[in-house]
Amino acid sequence: MDIDLLTPDVFSGHRFLDQLAAVRARPGLTWHPEPDGPGFWVAARYDDVHTVLGDPATFSSRAGIRIGGTDEAARLVADRMMVVSDPPRHGRIRRVVGAPFTPASLRLWHDRIVAGVTDLVDEVVGSGVGGPVGGRPDDTAGPLVRDAVGDLTQRLPNQVICAMMDLPRADWPLIGRLTTDGLDSPDPIDRLDANAEIFGYFADVIARRRARPGDDLISALLAADGDLTDGELILNCSGVLTGASETVRYAAAGALLVFADRPDLWTALRASPELLPTTVEEILRWTSPGLHALRTVTRPVTVAGTDLLPGDHVTAWICSANRDPAVFADPDTFRPDRTPNRHLAFGWGPHVCVGARVARLELTALLTALIRRVRTVEPAGTPVWSTGNFIHGLTSLPVRLFPA
Repeated sequence: MDIDLLTPDVFSGHRFLDQLAAVRARPGLTWHPEPDGPGFWVAARYDDVHTVLGDPATFSSRAGIRIGGTDEAARLVADRMMVVSDPPRHGRIRRVVGAPFTPASLRLWHDRIVAGVTDLVDEVVGSGVGGPVGGRPDDTAGPLVRDAVGDLTQRLPNQVICAMMDLPRADWPLIGRLTTDGLDSPDPIDRLDANAEIFGYFADVIARRRARPGDDLISALLAADGDLTDGELILNCSGVLTGASETVRYAAAGALLVFADRPDLWTALRASPELLPTTVEEILRWTSPGLHALRTVTRPVTVAGTDLLPGDHVTAWICSANRDPAVFADPDTFRPDRTPNRHLAFGWGPHVCVGARVARLELTALLTALIRRVRTVEPAGTPVWSTGNFIHGLTSLPVRLFPA
């Protein structure tokens, strides 16, 4: 069948979801040719994605985790960076990197995160009394036109994680740009350059925190560093930064698009804030910012009737699993009261995202602050989508926000 999960234009909207729906309807896995590579298998059904992500002994992360990654880049970080490692090394790294994200640790960060998100919403939207921050008195009664991405959702996770790491506020815009370029740039050289700059930045930060620990996430990592070298800590600080930033950014923007297109859902949420927990889970399922995860087969295995050989590449399409009608009733409809909601937006198995709790907290804090300050969200222009096949979401979303 015709399938193209490589061309950027396919991802400039949602055409890729239509292709993956067709793949789900076919028996077995689907083979995808790759002009400049060996090709890869596509796992699109929930159960098949669940199988691939849950069996690291058969489906390895060490050779890279995304389509288009280079073998050299993977070799440089294999078994040193949590997301590009397999058990048992993965478990040892995860115990260190995940230490600041346990429920007990997050209780220490909770108030700081909520306050930071609330302050950002106040800055962007205003308190609802006297108009927007810095606005004129005659702006008070009218809607505020904002780019929901550039003004709010892109800044949200970057601001939270930079604050948790206690990075200088003046560096936050730079960190946000490098994080996005290191993950989303279509040019692999630009991605390498951005990541190299981030690594250098964290090398300096880690050296300073070793000399003078503080009450921050990086100091917590150093206190629990086990057998990780400084180089491995640098790599995983970058991984935490990326993981914490991109998922929340795109999920939050996708949520605002839903509420702008469906004002009845926003009215209902404001009237029934007890729907926040299930709404957040539906946002994560619906947006699924992390589109796929690549794995390399280590031993002969059969998945969905398809025989795979060592060295084969398999891509697990999380966004497709989260739209599988075999698991989710009416999967192409946003249902804020959906329960159960067994989405895979944070992955599955040993590599499930360590920052999932922080992401949920950020989205909950954002919606809570907006509920108090925004009566209605309306479209104010054409949404613009990223064109990557690894992380996907809105890069611009003009909206009108009517103060509550």
